[in-house]
Amino acid sequence: MLIVENIYKSYKKEAVLSGISFNVDAGNIIGISGANGAGKTTLINIIASVLEPDHGEISLNDVSIRERSAYRHQIGYVPQSIALSSRLSVYRNLEFWGAVRGLRGADLKLAIESAAEQSNINDFLKKPVGQCSGGMARRVNLAAGIIGNPYLILLDEPTAGIDEINRDIIIDSIRTLRESGRIILMVNHYADEMKNLCDRIIQIKAGVIEDAP
Repeated sequence: MLIVENIYKSYKKEAVLSGISFNVDAGNIIGISGANGAGKTTLINIIASVLEPDHGEISLNDVSIRERSAYRHQIGYVPQSIALSSRLSVYRNLEFWGAVRGLRGADLKLAIESAAEQSNINDFLKKPVGQCSGGMARRVNLAAGIIGNPYLILLDEPTAGIDEINRDIIIDSIRTLRESGRIILMVNHYADEMKNLCDRIIQIKAGVIEDAP
């Protein structure tokens, strides 16, 4: 279970998050919505432990975010920007991100195979990322974030700016990840996509959760 308790964050005395709290059980997709500047990406970055909250506590499977290494080991993060090297092949990019997660040898190979299968990118593993379409690169970005089978997957606009075919492939991949028992938090501006995919949608407005179920 992911437990987010009373998270506050301000920038230069301007409050962005003002007491965000929610829990998520395994096998659930939670959408995070709100206007631009509402604090969606700030919240995702805090849960990813790349940004410190001013106040509050987060735990995942009873591991506090303050236990940085053990907490991060459970997380996969797929940022809105493409976190890949354009000059390397898809496979080499996955090798790099698997190594960052501490995978080596046979374990790394198996992790790459699993992530590639779940993201439906086996057909172009040898292709340089710089020669991939935007939609294909998004799928590789997803694979890089889920390598090593993390328990919590954080998605920031995973289908932004891509064609319908690649969007559908990514959505199917996300559904498969949920069925495997992961927790998924997703920031997304596509309202219909959120409604069809998410088990619950958290709307952030003026730094608080509004109309949360």
